[in-house]
Amino acid sequence: MNVNVHTYPAQLQYPPPTYLVFTVLVTLFGFPPTGIIALVNAMRVNTLWKTGQHDKARKSSRRARNWGLLTLAIWVVAVVVVVFWASIAYLNG
Repeated sequence: MNVNVHTYPAQLQYPPPTYLVFTVLVTLFGFPPTGIIALVNAMRVNTLWKTGQHDKARKSSRRARNWGLLTLAIWVVAVVVVVFWASIAYLNG
C-alpha cells in the first residue's frame, strides 16, 4: 500500500525515527566529536515533531542518521588503520 503523506493531515503522520540508540552507541564507542552532533540532532526530533515543525524534525532525523553513519565510518577506518599498523609492527619485530 503506497500512502501519499501529502493527502493526510500532519496528526495522522508518524514521526521520523530518532536514531537515538544508534547515536548514543556511536558516540560512546566511536568518534565523540561527530557523535555528539548526531546525538544532539537525534534528541531534537521528537521535540520538533511535537511542536508541529515536521519538516525540521525530518531534517534533524536525517542529520542524526548521517552524522551517526559518518561517526561509524570514522571508527571503522580507525580500527582498520590500528590493526594494520599493529600487524606491520608485529611482523617487523
